[in-house]
Amino acid sequence: MKFEINTKVSKPLVGSLFVCAATAIAVGGSGGALLFTEILIMVLFASSLNLLMSFGHMVSFGHAAYFGLGVYGFALAIDRFGVPVEIALLIGPLLATCFGLIFGALCVRLTEIYFAMLTLACGQITYTVLFQWYDFTGGDTGLTGFIKPQFGLSEQGFAFLVLVIVTICLLVLWRIIYSPLGLAIRSVGQDRHRASAAGLNPRNVQLVAFVISTFFAGIAGTLFSVFQGNAFPEYAGLTFTLDALIMVVLGGLGSFSGGIWGAVIYTLLKTYIPIWISEWELIIGLVLLFIVLVTPHGCAGGIKRFITLCGFKVGAKNV
Repeated sequence: MKFEINTKVSKPLVGSLFVCAATAIAVGGSGGALLFTEILIMVLFASSLNLLMSFGHMVSFGHAAYFGLGVYGFALAIDRFGVPVEIALLIGPLLATCFGLIFGALCVRLTEIYFAMLTLACGQITYTVLFQWYDFTGGDTGLTGFIKPQFGLSEQGFAFLVLVIVTICLLVLWRIIYSPLGLAIRSVGQDRHRASAAGLNPRNVQLVAFVISTFFAGIAGTLFSVFQGNAFPEYAGLTFTLDALIMVVLGGLGSFSGGIWGAVIYTLLKTYIPIWISEWELIIGLVLLFIVLVTPHGCAGGIKRFITLCGFKVGAKNV
């Protein structure tokens, strides 16, 4: 499926997200700040996967591995090596990026379902090492108490800090996608053979996209480690990858805003539905099924269609 994207929409959307989130954090109290901090981290995590799926047309079943490596890179640097917090904040994303380069070099040698299965294998290797290496990673008990959650800042203060970091990361992602590099990523994703005939090296382009996505996933993982004040193997497990996949599909494939909408809606559903209904997974599944059937391009596509019906031309145009 080919698509054309209006680049004038995504950047204002990030700005609108910043304003709305800042207002909600300011008036929502400590509970609201904690919720919005989690939403913002998931927005960055989902957007990093969205780069692969929507623009590179690469489905990763092991993306949480790089989120988890960001978590453990930060935690291990402080707990095992006594690295200052300021430097540890860089180690988390760098560790995720290094493994993204190694695993990505293997994965891009394959395509389609074989690529997806190899990403799953790499993710499971990462999870197993974190789960069983008791002497270093703490095994299934994880690492706790290595830092005071949120740096000891107030809930609202830390939420504002995360908001600034996530907004900067989204703007950088937006710039990458709508740069010549982003055009190359989209070209290879839509038709690797034509891109190769045009002089591009599909494997190299896909590897660059893969490494970029793991870097931003590592940033999200590092922020999550600070937010929670702990590190557990589950953060690199298949469940977190499936959450990210659901967010991207829920938000809408083929749209920069897909990861944003999907993360916001999915996190809110996971937070509030269990309060009223114990079978919350069933409800989320039904919501996802409804959206996929009614608006195949997700919430972003549904919103774009609604705005178009109201007389405005905006967003991604499918051709």
